[in-house]
Order: sequence, then C-alpha cells, then structure tokens
Amino acid sequence: ETRREVIMIMALGQTIYEDEKAYQEEQRRRRRLMRMGAKIKDSTSVEMHDVNEPRRAVNPEDEKPSSWKDALFGRRARKYAFIFIVAFLAVLTVKDVFDLFEEYFEYPKESDINIVFNDSMTMPNVTFCMSRAQAWSHFKLNLSAPADEWDAVVDESLANMTDHDSFMKQPWDYRLVMEAYDMIATYSSLERETTAHGSARSIHVFKNSPRLAAKRKTFKKWRDILDSRRITFDEFTQKTGIEVLRRSMQRFRRRTFDDDDTVIKTKLRISWISQMQICYQPEFDKDNYKTIDDQGVFFDMLLSHNAENTEDQKIDCMSVDFHGRPSSLNRFMEGKGRSRDGFIDEICLGQRHEVTAHVTALYQMLENDEQGTRCRDVEDGEDSEFNCRSRCRMEMIRDACHCTPLSLSYLAKKEDMEIFPLCDYTQCTVDVQKGNYSDTECANKCFPDCRQIRFEVDHSVKGRMLRPDLTLVELSWGPFEYLTMEQQWKYTPTTFIAALGGSIGMWLGLSILSLIQLVTYSYTYFTKKIVNEKILKKGNTFDRKDEDDDGDFSIDNGTERKKMSLAENPFAEFFPGGSPEQPKRGSKPNSRQASLDKASTHYKSHL
Repeated sequence: ETRREVIMIMALGQTIYEDEKAYQEEQRRRRRLMRMGAKIKDSTSVEMHDVNEPRRAVNPEDEKPSSWKDALFGRRARKYAFIFIVAFLAVLTVKDVFDLFEEYFEYPKESDINIVFNDSMTMPNVTFCMSRAQAWSHFKLNLSAPADEWDAVVDESLANMTDHDSFMKQPWDYRLVMEAYDMIATYSSLERETTAHGSARSIHVFKNSPRLAAKRKTFKKWRDILDSRRITFDEFTQKTGIEVLRRSMQRFRRRTFDDDDTVIKTKLRISWISQMQICYQPEFDKDNYKTIDDQGVFFDMLLSHNAENTEDQKIDCMSVDFHGRPSSLNRFMEGKGRSRDGFIDEICLGQRHEVTAHVTALYQMLENDEQGTRCRDVEDGEDSEFNCRSRCRMEMIRDACHCTPLSLSYLAKKEDMEIFPLCDYTQCTVDVQKGNYSDTECANKCFPDCRQIRFEVDHSVKGRMLRPDLTLVELSWGPFEYLTMEQQWKYTPTTFIAALGGSIGMWLGLSILSLIQLVTYSYTYFTKKIVNEKILKKGNTFDRKDEDDDGDFSIDNGTERKKMSLAENPFAEFFPGGSPEQPKRGSKPNSRQASLDKASTHYKSHL
C-alpha cells in the first residue's frame, strides 16, 4: 500500500510539472503573437494579419500621445530615439572611415626605438688626413740647383719604367713624386675643391695664364707617359700617394686582443690628394676584414716627419674621420648644415694621441622626398651622396669642355670615354663672363643615405714622444651598445583593412561582408528597379522570371524555402510578414481535479 501511494504521489508531481511548463510556453507564445500584431480570440486561437490584405488607413489623431508619459516613452518617442541613435552612430562611422582614409593616403610613419647590445662591432671606415707640408717634409729641395738638372733626373727615371708593371712597382725618386703630386693636386683643385662657377673660372685661368705655361707643359708630358704605359688616372693617384706616404709611414696596422696569434694584413688606399692635404684609409681584403671583438685599441699608426724641414713652418694638425668621408674638405661637395660627428682634427705632430670612439645611435629612415628628411637607400653598385655630387660636377665639365675631368674619371663608364676623352684644358674654351655654370639642379637630386650612424669621439694627448719626429695615433673602441631608431610604415594593406573593419564595426556593428552585400544590393536595386521601370514606361517589357534567378543559395526557415543572394537587402527581416502562425495547442487544464484525474489514470495504467 505504501509503495502504491509513493508511485501515485510521484505521478501527480510529474503531471503538475508538465502542466506548468505547458502553461508558461503558452503564455510566451501569446505575448510573442501580440507583439507582432495578432488578435487574440480565445485561449487557444489567434488571428494573424493577412499580408496581402490592404491595411486600414491610420487616423493621425490616433497617433497623437495621450499623456506626457506616452509623449516621452511612447511608441513614437522610442521610434524617433532609435532613428536618432542610428543616424548619430552612422555619422560617427562615416567620420572615422573618412579620417582613416585621409591618414592612410598621407603615408604615416612610426618609429621603433631600441637599445642594441652587441658582442662585436664592425670595423669603421676610417679616413686619416695630413697636410701637404707634413707629407713633403722628407723631400729636401735644393732651390739653387738648375731646372735642367731636375728635368734630367725625372726623364731618366721615367725612361727606366717603360711598361705598366715597372711604373707601378719600382720606387720613385722624390722629384717624380713631387711632380706627380702637383699634377694630381692641381686637377683636384680645378675640378672638385671649389664651386661649379669657380671650377669654370679656374679652368679658364689654367688655360690662359702665362705664368702657368711651364706647368701646362709638365702636365702634357705626364699625360703622354700615362697613355703610353696604359695607366689610368686612378692608378696614377694611388701610386703617387703611396710614394708620398712611404717615407712617413712607420706603422699602419689593425690590432686585436691576441696580436701574437692573429696577423691582419692592412693595405693603404689613397682617397684624396689636393694642394692642401692628402687623405688615406686602411683597406682590407675579404680574408683580413675582422670585426672588433674587444674594447680597447683596435688600430694604431706611427708616423715620422723631418723635424728640420718643419722647424720654421706652421704645420696643420692631422684629422681622423670615422665616417670614412674622402677628405676633411668634403664640405665643398655636400649639402649645408651636416653633422660633423665622428671627426677630430687635433692630431698634432710629436705627440702620442689616443682617440676613443663608439656608436651612439643608428637611424634607419624610410625613403622619402620631404624637405629636411629626404633620403635614399644606397644599394651595392649605386652612388653615395658624395659620388652623386661628384658625378654632377663631371657632367657640368663635360657640358662645358666636352671631355671627362681627370680626378673624376673613376666615375665614368668605358663606353663614355670614347665620346668624352680625358680633359686637356688647353683645348677647352670657357666664357666666364657670360656663361653661368652651375650643378645645383643636378645636386638637388643627390640625397643622403637613409642609414645614418652617429659617433662620439673622445681625444686625449698622452704626452710628447721621446723622439720629436714621431707621432703615434691609437684608435680605441668604447662600449658596444647603442640606440637604434627604425622607421616603418604605419599601415600595410593588411593592417589598413583591419583598421577599416574596426572603424565600421565600432558604432554600427558592420563588417566588410556587410558592405559588400550592401553595395551589391544597391547595384541590383538601381539596375533592376529604376532602369527597368524606365524601360517599362517606354512600352518595353522584360521577363520577370529573371529576377528570381539571382539567388546564390536557399535557406529553409521552417515553413518555406527562401532564396538568398548577395544582392539581398542586408537589413531586411528573414520573415517579412512576421512569424508564421503557430499550430493550435490544447487548452491548459485549470483545475486541480483535472490534474488528479490525469494522475489517477496514469496510476491505473501502472497497475
């Protein structure tokens, strides 16, 4: 008996739970249908509005609010508030998208700043410059000797060097060195160490001045020697510079922490010869180009000079440039206001000098043409800014004299040398009074390198040398870490599309796919509605069946299969006429007796 009562109570509880659940579901269905405008007839049936039946005209008086609450929170107020919010958010979206496009087409940049900690540093391109008086201090001139004796020694020496190899390998008498140096320095001064108009004026003076007749004759002799032995002007410059420095250079070497175990062969390269100074650089081949792995001295140079010949002269101090510029006079070939970091010009004679350098910053900018920051990336085989400006000077002289300047011939191509041979300025006619010679227009196209390095140089004098005719220069490297700043574009195509998607989705929740669908829908609407209506007005007809063939796929919404397309209105409802009519359900039992009867029936079935 107890078991039967328990089963009956459990069945009664289950029935009550199911009836309550059905009642709640019915109430939700009725509220949903009322929101869609359905008319409730009784507890079990509803009357849906026929979408094909014309709606009754709305009386304007019925739309007026009946109270202040209805005016502030009624249906019309909520409708206008919704329209205002959507319009306001749409304006914000359009503004954000417009600002994004405007910023994108300004090509904005951003910079990343980091500190780099290195285990080693690259050997810098160091340039040493000394004055001509210091370089010539070993040459003892006998001013009382006749000129014929000088010429005889020069001619005899040249007669013993009949071919290219002997000319380049045999040591020269100091008279040959001085004549060759004077020739190279004169051409450099004419062609490079002045402005464009100053170069034209110097060429005019060199051609017509009577006091330079002997120099013109000497240069003509050397030109014939070079042509007969097939020696280029650049080879001639290197040989002359090495012969000048051979008498002064006592030590010129690259040093490492383990000097006893590592020997690095260091060559000498002449970068500049002029009437004021001679400049040179250490040069290494591929096998001897080593990085700087330890702080401290990495290069030293020991020079000698003839103290007797320089005793009554004021000798300019030497200079060291860690940027590797060809000379300390390159201000004539570069733009204005450039930084002079990494440069020291206080290496005076008879002293021991220690020069400590380290990199403070490395800037990598993007190529641009903006005033003040314009630059170009210099790739292998391309001209640096200095060579670009030198090429402009070469083109200016070619236009004036129809020949290639000797000191700039290293920039010329072989095929161009047949059209523009090396210059013989005695055949060049320059009208200095009426002519206006300038290379500014060409030089404006020469941009600095986008990769800029900034050095900090500390110089200290460690006292005088024991021998007054010696000068010691030691180059040391400081810390290996430095600051880097690298520019990059703020937007790439991928990041721009992502930013655009964020802008249109921020306020209205749109996406790129929504925009594509909206554009497609607008195009379809204008082409099939407006255009076809105009055609119909003219008496033409079109097949309405074509309109139904735009669906790309179909969706079953429960009562029908509906064709969907990218041309569909993205803001349209899936059920245009509201929710489909729900099937009728039985009425909810309202009495407890009915529940008990149902439970009793369930209990009897168990028995």
